[in-house]
Amino acid sequence: MKTNIHPEEVYQRVNEIGVANSARMLVEIIEADKDPKKRQDAIKYLSLISNNSTEMKDECYNIFEGLLISDEQVDIKCEAAKALGNIKYEKGLKPLKWILEQEPNNYQIELSVLKAIKKIRFNEPEIELFIEELNKQNDSIKDFVRIQLLSLDPGKLINLALHSLENKKYSNEHKIELIKLIGYELSSINISFEDVSYIKIKYPEIIEDLIQHKKYLLEAVTLVLKEDDSNLMDSVLTVFKVIGHEIEYDLIKLLLIEDFIVKKNAIVLCGKLKLTESVDFLLTNLDNIYNEVSLASIEALGEIGDISAVPELIDILDIEEISFEYTDLDMKLYIIDAIKKIYTHNKDASYDYLISYLSKDNETIKESIAFIFGEIGKEAFVKPLIRLLENRNLDVKKNTIIALGKIGNVVPLEHLLEVIENKDSYWLIKKVAVDAIYNIFQRNWYRVKDNGKDIERSLKRNIASLIDHLKTEENENFKVKLSLIKFLETYGDQFALSALLKRINDFHRVVRIHASNAIKKIEEKLELENQ
Repeated sequence: MKTNIHPEEVYQRVNEIGVANSARMLVEIIEADKDPKKRQDAIKYLSLISNNSTEMKDECYNIFEGLLISDEQVDIKCEAAKALGNIKYEKGLKPLKWILEQEPNNYQIELSVLKAIKKIRFNEPEIELFIEELNKQNDSIKDFVRIQLLSLDPGKLINLALHSLENKKYSNEHKIELIKLIGYELSSINISFEDVSYIKIKYPEIIEDLIQHKKYLLEAVTLVLKEDDSNLMDSVLTVFKVIGHEIEYDLIKLLLIEDFIVKKNAIVLCGKLKLTESVDFLLTNLDNIYNEVSLASIEALGEIGDISAVPELIDILDIEEISFEYTDLDMKLYIIDAIKKIYTHNKDASYDYLISYLSKDNETIKESIAFIFGEIGKEAFVKPLIRLLENRNLDVKKNTIIALGKIGNVVPLEHLLEVIENKDSYWLIKKVAVDAIYNIFQRNWYRVKDNGKDIERSLKRNIASLIDHLKTEENENFKVKLSLIKFLETYGDQFALSALLKRINDFHRVVRIHASNAIKKIEEKLELENQ
């Protein structure tokens, strides 16, 4: 009994020493040895030995319980909890649950206790305890609990989670975890988010359960929804798609309430679920006193994609205050994005309504529509955009030029050159025009290689004009010069070298450096062509 025998050796020699003697030796190590690792091993092997005898299991239980509750060392407490789990003695549930009630400040103890409980028994009381543990901040605990819950029968888990949502003592963060759990379980058993026929046939009780609890579910979701939490959003959409039409009316009704947080979240969900029946209610919220509600309504209309909403959205921009552009920039950008999405959803829709606004006096609308045309990128927009180049408003002209560059048609090239060569043009407009020409060349240069003689002549004529501008306009803004150099570096030939050589002596150091680099690249290109 006084030897330095190791717990592992005791366990290996149990048949030689005897079960009772082996247990006594291990208990002595646990109680008297000063080496924590040795004590820990002794607890582990004692739990293995005790499994062979009911009488021994009862004696060992008292030892493990005492260690779990009274020992000061974390590792010993954890090993004692594990031992209680290994002997699967239901009496062990009481001290294990007691430890959880004390809210231990060490996550390793808590995790060990939860694992032991799961081994001993996992019936409804333990499942409810695990649901409560979903609220823990520690990721290891939360992940373990979630995995164990997801191992349950889907119907049982969803039923318990839905009932838990009604628990008023649960925090919003706790309810978020429950909603995620329900959504994850549904997505794992459902073949497709768009088709819920499988789940209706396989688990009709789940559908009934969700419908029965839709009030509490909707109440929880609209209070805790966070757009930046993608996992939560995916779970909510999964749940609502499974419920289907049964929840749509209840969701739309929330667009009429006063609580702006709930209203805003309901609006977001109407958009994500593409509820066309909500369009009229969303339109009434466009001028809500809460900016968040208005912006959410605009975004939702874009998600739904109903073309009938476009006039209302345009009307928001149709105001005369010069300060609008700066005070409501977010709203302006949301409207532009929404209109773009709506037309993306309706590819065969007519753009005549938008084009008609280009002849009106409102500059904010003109620049917004020019931006939208650039984003959509249809060649049908080229002619109305060319006409818009005559507009003197800086923002309108800038967005128009950018849009023409994005569309990439060669027809506007001559018009863009006129902008660059016009001495009255602002430097920013000239730079944007050069960049637009660069984009158009990128979209069409391949046609030159395919022996497109007409396109080749047109493009080379434009190159010559840009070379001449860089060469002769000594006082041109240096940022315009840099754009011209970038263009000639890619599309220039030996004729561009003279203009670039002239910029070697430019006043601006950055222009000199870029011109020098461009000359080297063109010379390398010409050398390869000659080879």
